[in-house]
Amino acid sequence: MNKKTIFFLFFIILLGAILRIINLGRHSFWCDEFLAISLGKHSIKWIINFITFNDAHPPLFYIMVHFWLKLGQSEFILRILPLIFGIMCIPLGYILGKKFNSEKTGLLLSLFISLSPPLILWSQLVKSYSLFTLLTIISFYVFLNFLEQQDRKSKIILILLNVLILYTHNLGFIVILIQFIFAIFSKKINLKFIYVYLITFLFYIPWFIRIPYQIRFTLGVIRPLPISLRIPYTLFYFFLGETINPFNFKILVPIFLIYSITFIISLKNVFLLEKNKKYFIGISLVLPLFFVFFRSTVPQNLIPFSIFWFLFYAIGTEKLSKKNIISYLVFISTFPSLFFYFTDNVSQYHDASKLIPFREIYKEIEKLEGKSDLVFTTEKIEKDLISPIFWYYKGKSQIIEIKSKNDLDKIIKLMKDKENFFLILDFVNSAEISEEAKKFFEKQFEKIYEKKYVYNEKLLNKLKGESQYYYLLEIYIFKKK
Repeated sequence: MNKKTIFFLFFIILLGAILRIINLGRHSFWCDEFLAISLGKHSIKWIINFITFNDAHPPLFYIMVHFWLKLGQSEFILRILPLIFGIMCIPLGYILGKKFNSEKTGLLLSLFISLSPPLILWSQLVKSYSLFTLLTIISFYVFLNFLEQQDRKSKIILILLNVLILYTHNLGFIVILIQFIFAIFSKKINLKFIYVYLITFLFYIPWFIRIPYQIRFTLGVIRPLPISLRIPYTLFYFFLGETINPFNFKILVPIFLIYSITFIISLKNVFLLEKNKKYFIGISLVLPLFFVFFRSTVPQNLIPFSIFWFLFYAIGTEKLSKKNIISYLVFISTFPSLFFYFTDNVSQYHDASKLIPFREIYKEIEKLEGKSDLVFTTEKIEKDLISPIFWYYKGKSQIIEIKSKNDLDKIIKLMKDKENFFLILDFVNSAEISEEAKKFFEKQFEKIYEKKYVYNEKLLNKLKGESQYYYLLEIYIFKKK
């Protein structure tokens, strides 16, 4: 590696690190982060038993959070864990790209990773996706080494990495599937290779026997996106993430043209590669997309496989001259998503619930509450799991969850000796009962305060030609009439 390459790689890593550190602790924890934190606060045995029947993910990341919690519980401290994994993806992306094709491919791949809006986002949330991506990158680097050398060291490391991947995410088997199919196509499969995956599976058996229970849990999860749009949206997500509105055509049409031109250039350059490299690119690009049709799959579940699309585009842009504007525009096209992400532009977010300022909301309630107030909420409160109100609210008022219409009938009795009370309406997870509760309270009591948070559009309704907006969280104070 010459000095020029070292300089560029250092700059790319520094840029990616800065983008991942900015605003790391700025936002309140998101609902999915609360799940990871809640599980991490329990014993490892409890975590495993709970997620077997109530979650769709393996235990490795939750176990990491369990130990990481000992360092602190602030947003910044807890998000350092995924941050580390996310930053490590950048230099290791360079190593993978260099191993696969060339030093320049490695630099371009690391730059794609560095600027990737979804990889930046998932490096700033207490979720397993940055770890999943990191392990995937390392696994494929070791896999390519093992194909060449068939040495014992590579075999042991590959087994370890693939076991860790399987215990990180239930779609981790796609990594093994790509490797296995490629070995068949490249005619490099042999007994040593088969032993690697047999041993990997043996280590996976303790969790594999629990998978049927998790599958049963995911059967109740249905993603609303139409089947016909799942592949296009997944590819959209790979490159632009979830912080640019899919209907923002003024920005997206030029970006689409840039990526289309670069795709044609990349395709042409990939066809010039040796046969096995073409097989690898083809399998790694196409195979993961078949899994978007799983009922519970969302694009972020497949985000580690975006690195192969970046690799594809890196090979394409590698051949472009420094004077060719396309080689710059393909990277600049990530800027709108990043701008909207760092400026918290609600109108561009696909999931604006990540912007709900729970920390500030409950501090405000603490300032406004009286000595004998009650706090009613439609926020879901589950046994053994932490909800935003119990994490952030430090006041003294009693908290009462409203689960159904039956709970509304009991409220008048509770209010006999009270002057004021708060009503917190969660329209993200409990929209129906929140609407019912709002109508009930406005009819029975006098409203003296209201504040609404995160005005959001339902993007899927636009597919039906409708435009529907709503607030994700509403806060009210009522008193007796």
